[in-house]
Amino acid sequence: MSLAILGLGTITTSCEDMLTPDMERYATEFNGTDSINFYLGIMRNMQGMIEQNILLGELRGDLVTPTEYVADSVSEIINFSNLKDGESAILNRSAYYKVINQCNFYLAKVDSMAMKNNNYFMRRELSQVELLRAWTYMQLVQNYGSVPFITKPVDNAGTGWETNPPEGWANPSNLLDLLNNVEGQSLTQAYNYAEVYGYPAYGSFSNGNTTISHSQMLFNADLVMGDLYLLRGETKHDYEQAAYHYHKYLTDDNDNYVQSIATVVKFERGVEVTYQTYTRWGDNIFGSNISSSDYITIIPSAANSFFGRVMTSIPQVYGFDPSSGASTTTGTTTDDSGNETEETATSGQISVKANYKNRQVEPSAGFVAMNAAQPLVYNDMNNDRTQLTGINYLTDGYYDLRLNDGAPLVRTENGRLRFIDKFCYTTGLSNDVTSTSAFKFSYGIPVYRLRQVYLKYAEAINRAGFPRFAYAILRDGLEPEKIPSDINSSTNQWLTEIVKTDTIYEHKADPADPEDYDLLESVAVTYDYTMAAPSYYYDGVAGGATCIDFNELTRSHDYQWLDFSDFTDKPNVGIRQAGRGMFAQSDSICNYETEVANRIAQERERSGRTLSEDCELIMTVDAEVAEPVKKSIDHTGKKDYYEETATYNGYNIYGPSEAEISAVETLIADEMALETAFEGSRYYDLMRIARHRDLAGEDGTAWMAWLISRRDLNLAPYESPSTVGSLFNYLNNANNWYLPAPENK
Repeated sequence: MSLAILGLGTITTSCEDMLTPDMERYATEFNGTDSINFYLGIMRNMQGMIEQNILLGELRGDLVTPTEYVADSVSEIINFSNLKDGESAILNRSAYYKVINQCNFYLAKVDSMAMKNNNYFMRRELSQVELLRAWTYMQLVQNYGSVPFITKPVDNAGTGWETNPPEGWANPSNLLDLLNNVEGQSLTQAYNYAEVYGYPAYGSFSNGNTTISHSQMLFNADLVMGDLYLLRGETKHDYEQAAYHYHKYLTDDNDNYVQSIATVVKFERGVEVTYQTYTRWGDNIFGSNISSSDYITIIPSAANSFFGRVMTSIPQVYGFDPSSGASTTTGTTTDDSGNETEETATSGQISVKANYKNRQVEPSAGFVAMNAAQPLVYNDMNNDRTQLTGINYLTDGYYDLRLNDGAPLVRTENGRLRFIDKFCYTTGLSNDVTSTSAFKFSYGIPVYRLRQVYLKYAEAINRAGFPRFAYAILRDGLEPEKIPSDINSSTNQWLTEIVKTDTIYEHKADPADPEDYDLLESVAVTYDYTMAAPSYYYDGVAGGATCIDFNELTRSHDYQWLDFSDFTDKPNVGIRQAGRGMFAQSDSICNYETEVANRIAQERERSGRTLSEDCELIMTVDAEVAEPVKKSIDHTGKKDYYEETATYNGYNIYGPSEAEISAVETLIADEMALETAFEGSRYYDLMRIARHRDLAGEDGTAWMAWLISRRDLNLAPYESPSTVGSLFNYLNNANNWYLPAPENK
């Protein structure tokens, strides 16, 4: 990509000259202070690995399946049948090390002490290179499990680092420590530099078709650190640190918020009732191309090979034929002295067209069934929209509306087929069928986007012990007005006050068997709770996160990363509202107690665990019952019920059970699929969550194997197949999750 730095003159050399540094210049001309070309060279190599990383993260998951037109190399990756390095362009470990090695060359030469106007001006760029290296290592260990850890420049092939790396081997468990302990180049240093000095700002670049701000290409320090802690996930502290970094990013570095809500319109013609559905989720994110407010970090593509690397591999696998062209215009400009100068400008464009014969993958039957299992919500209101009169759930024949935005049905010679269009989107769909020529190429591949960060934040706070806050991110969204409060502070007309009564359990030992059973006496505790509600909604229809109970509300006061007081200008809605509509507070199906209890039961059926008969009532979530309830210790070693963690005004405060956290985690995993399908994160998400479950003593490996092995079955989430798929036994060995290292020759 030829990046012309606006404001610094027009660069007329080719993109290869600018973005690919001459390795000899590292040793001779790179003086440690004039480094922008080398930094951009690193970004050029990032372009060289990002597409394979996206495809490796999607093809091996549970959301896509091969078509009859699939290439052998793609089919083998999907089926885990031939993953040998070098067998295809997608299987190329050296692409990652090319990025890392260029980072190492840069960091070996850069002068962190260089000053200009009393400012250490190189530290912004230095920090960014260290963050790029850390992010690339994350992708390596997610794909290969254990890889040589190298922070010194490698300039020949005879170093022996492939079999005996002097700095050791990196894996998901030790990567963060290795990065933090690099002498003179620690990730902690990079994070601190970003905190103190900020990020490099190199203006705007042209890719031949559009202008790209350098800020769109930056890797945020808190997001990289959050990902590293979440990847490791070995202790509660790891989850708390991940939550801290995601929350800090959302508080300090991002002014956008989650806002898309699906619309369901009801039409009545006599006795006939029909519904029309619509969402702007896809238009807001993918339809606006790289200008989307949801995009945080992108890797840009050139518009034509004249301008540099054109990244069309992913759309081609998804069934689109790309074609690129360039045009040149000549004009004159006149300076202040009247002198005319002739200037020639070149531009480019990539066009894409859906072609069913090149469509190698399509949404899996399991993913389509997952979408069909999500009920759309329609809230009946009275004429002046002040009172809820009923709640409708649209199920049969309806899907989560994000399915038709991310993989619309396209009219082809071979019938109506779903094409995955997240990298070449079609806008303004009034229905789910479009033509083969209605797509536009996207000139940027997202690495981080906002809604994905909120989902990872939910994953972190759930494992840190706050499943109800995590669920609220899915259903309601979190902002100050939506957080329950034990202090009455509602005076604004935009807030409506309701009073909620929670059942808090008071601990009492059973003298007959104090080691095995406890009695819990119900104590009604009333507290004021405020929520946001537009004036045309009556109390309780929309807004507040009522799933957050007294226990979590009380415990949350101790954690900075659950403080949303600075989110006053971020009116978040729930992630799932983009596909399912706005939920009423009185919803009897789409609520925490119902969904989590059902998922606990489904998880038990999948894993073969049973719940003792005398404990079926409470199901590990708050039961609003007035009589004492027996609390049992599950003899399989899992805690089914709350443990006392603290007291508040004399009442016992309980933390969540392991089963509750595990169930919410699976709901988050489902939402990750619905929200980020086909974007390249699915397999990595599943591996990370499976590791967390294994480390918590659960059957994470079997859970992941079960999900992927049933991807071709038209079954709703957790609907059990009669037999497990062919991949189950293979993936039930965690060693088989990873790609094999290149063979030494």
